[in-house]
Amino acid sequence: MLYQRAKASGAEIVMDIKDEDYGGRGFSCRAPEGHLWNFGTYDPWETHDS
Repeated sequence: MLYQRAKASGAEIVMDIKDEDYGGRGFSCRAPEGHLWNFGTYDPWETHDS
């Protein structure tokens, strides 16, 4: 999982991994070089056929 790889590589977890009410899941981290990265699974353009 990307979250574990980020932690193992020395990234500072800024926002811990979380399941959101709208169906997404994500986290934010700061890389050792200082860059802020945001990762998530939510796709606002995904369609749900009933």
